[in-house]
Amino acid sequence: MSREERKLRKHVEAHKNRELRKALSKARTKQDKPPRDRAIIDPDEDDYVPHRTATARERTTAPTSAGFVVETGPGFCDVVASGERTRCRFPGDAAIGDNVLFSPERRRIHEILPRRTELSRPDPHNPRIQRVIAANVDVVVNVVSLKTPPLHAGLIDRYLIAIARSGAAPLICVNKIDLQSAAEELDPLRPYQALGIPVIFCSAASGIGLTELFAALAGKLCVFAGHSGVGKSSLLNALNPEIEIATGAVSTGNEKGRHTTTSSALYHLSNGATVIDTPGIREFGLWDITPTDLRNYFQEFLGHPCAFSDCTHTHEPNCGVKQAVAAGEIHRSRYESYVRIRASL
Repeated sequence: MSREERKLRKHVEAHKNRELRKALSKARTKQDKPPRDRAIIDPDEDDYVPHRTATARERTTAPTSAGFVVETGPGFCDVVASGERTRCRFPGDAAIGDNVLFSPERRRIHEILPRRTELSRPDPHNPRIQRVIAANVDVVVNVVSLKTPPLHAGLIDRYLIAIARSGAAPLICVNKIDLQSAAEELDPLRPYQALGIPVIFCSAASGIGLTELFAALAGKLCVFAGHSGVGKSSLLNALNPEIEIATGAVSTGNEKGRHTTTSSALYHLSNGATVIDTPGIREFGLWDITPTDLRNYFQEFLGHPCAFSDCTHTHEPNCGVKQAVAAGEIHRSRYESYVRIRASL
């Protein structure tokens, strides 16, 4: 071995020894150093108490409870379990009326249990996202008014389609009936009465029809839904004065309702009914309804066969539905609503 080779070998061995001593020293220091406490910050509290970070096993084995969603709003949902109410971070797909498994300590919903019924619409900002208005309800009460704001039969038709898809039963509640000035103002509601859909005329202000509405809701989980300003919250206040929900007047400039209710909340009535009050809407999209599906939601069309099995009831010859409209067997207003909704899909 040459002199240069011996020097190189000696240099390599010295380097290995230095690295080994560094590694041993670092290991001893780490072993003697106590574990550092880490702080977990509760996003719902201003102050926090430092404690050890939960391990992955502890996170997956966190205790869960069965609860019921009683209110939803921007960024939150309230869950009740064993009489205790917990405000949880909103998971995005939970809805008022949902039965859930959640962690009260972590304020987090882990699982939404299967739903019996599901009233939904597309997200107004992203129509590819489903927004569930209420879950597990027995009856959907579509609250409308004759005036302030004026009656929109097309909106009723859209609600009836969504209700039929949800699996719940429909009920049309005509509020502010005390403002009626002529008998023909009720004509747009005749087609729904002919179809056997319950229509209740009432007034939160005067008390007309409240007894009938109270009886129709008894013992059921219901949701009040409809156009802004029709008086959903006012009806609930009239049915149970202890609720005291904030209400507002309709704009006098454009006769459009104002969004007084900003979150969905659940209230109890003395007859065993549970009612969900929802924010009002001005437009109502249909979730997961195709033009082909649409004709099946107009039940008065089903008894009038057409020449073509795939008839759209718009332009085809020998269309049984159009013939029934011409003969007065199908209300023209309902057919025209079908055509408008089909075009929007």
